[in-house]
Amino acid sequence: MADVMTAEERLVAAINLQPVDRVVCAPIIEQYAGQHVGLTNKEFLWDWDKAQAAIHKVWEDYPVWDSNAYMLHGRIGPVATKCGPGRFKMPGKDLENNAQYQIHEFETMTREDYPLLKEKGWAEFRMVFLERAHQVSREDVLAGQKEMALLRQDEINRSLARGQSLTWGAIMGTVPFDALSIVRSMERFYKDMYQIADQVEELLWLINDAVIAGSEMAVKATGINRVFVGGVRGAGQFINKKNFERFVWPQLKVMVERLVEKNIVPVLHFDADWTKNLEYFLDLPKAKFILELDSATDIFKAHEILKGHCAIKGDVSPALFTVASPGELDEYAKKLITTFRNGEGLIYSSGCNLPMNAKRANVDAFFAAVDKYGRYN
Repeated sequence: MADVMTAEERLVAAINLQPVDRVVCAPIIEQYAGQHVGLTNKEFLWDWDKAQAAIHKVWEDYPVWDSNAYMLHGRIGPVATKCGPGRFKMPGKDLENNAQYQIHEFETMTREDYPLLKEKGWAEFRMVFLERAHQVSREDVLAGQKEMALLRQDEINRSLARGQSLTWGAIMGTVPFDALSIVRSMERFYKDMYQIADQVEELLWLINDAVIAGSEMAVKATGINRVFVGGVRGAGQFINKKNFERFVWPQLKVMVERLVEKNIVPVLHFDADWTKNLEYFLDLPKAKFILELDSATDIFKAHEILKGHCAIKGDVSPALFTVASPGELDEYAKKLITTFRNGEGLIYSSGCNLPMNAKRANVDAFFAAVDKYGRYN
C-alpha cells in the first residue's frame, strides 16, 4: 500500500491524536549509519559529508523511515570537542578508530560557581561550563556553536529534500533538574538537592526561563515548531516522589505549558525509567506534546495511562537490535504497533539511539514491521 499522507502531515496527525495512513517511523539514526555503509566510526564522526551520505543510504535502503530525529550536528568531532554537552572522548583521538564516542561527566562547576548563575544567568554559566569541560577558549566554543547551527540547518535541508519530516527542529531544551545536574555531576548535585535545597530550587526556575526563551529562538531559527526536551535524572528510578514534586515537575509543567501557549510542541525525550511518574503527564495539555521513551519505562503501562492524552514515541530496545534474533524483534514490534490503535499517537522508534552495533537483519526487521503491522489505509 502506498503512503497517502506526507511525512509532515502524518507526524502532525499523530501528535494531534488523529488517524494516520500508517504509523510514523522515527528511529534516531546516528553512529549506526556509518557501520551500515562500512565506515569506521572515526570516519563517520570526523567527516560530515561522509556521515550525511551514510545517513542518506540508510534512508534509501529503508524509505519507510519518514521522520528524522537528528542529533549528529552536536556530536560530529569538530563540534563535539568544542561545545558538545559534556567532555567527549572520540574514536581516532582518545579511543580506537571504530569505538563509540563517550561523554564523560565530572564536577565541572562547583557549588562556589552558583552565584555566577544567579548574577549572570544561565547562558553565561553554561558558557563557562563548556570552556572548562572542553578545556578550550570562549572563541572556540562560539566557533563550535556557529558551526553547529550551520550543520543543523544542513541536516534539516537534507531531511526535507528526502521528503522526511523533522521529529524536532532543535535540541534546545533540557529539564532544568538535568541541566544543572550535568554541569555539577550527578552525585554532587543530589547532595546539593538535600543540603542547599532552597538555593537549588531558585536556580532551577532561572534555568527554566532561559530554556523556554532558547526554545522560542530555536523555533524561529529552524522554522520547525517541535523542540527536543531531554530528561533522565529526575525519573522515579533515581529520586523519590517528594523531590520529584519539588525539583522536577513544577518547572517541567510550566515549561510545557508555556511552550504550548507559543504553539511549540515539546518532544519529551525521557530516558531511564519514568514508570512511577506516568500519571503526572495527564496534567500536561492534551495532544500538545510527545512523550519519548527509551525502553526503560514500561511503554505498555504508558499507553494504558496516557492513551487519548499524548503521542508516545518509542521504544524498540538496544538489546532487541543487538543480541535478540530478528524474529524476537519482529514479535516485539508487532506487539508495540498493534497495542496502539490508529489515532492513539504511536510514533514508532528505537529506544533512544538505534545502537551502533545493531545487526543488519534486526534493522531489516525493525523497518519491515511498519508495512507488516502499521498500515491503516
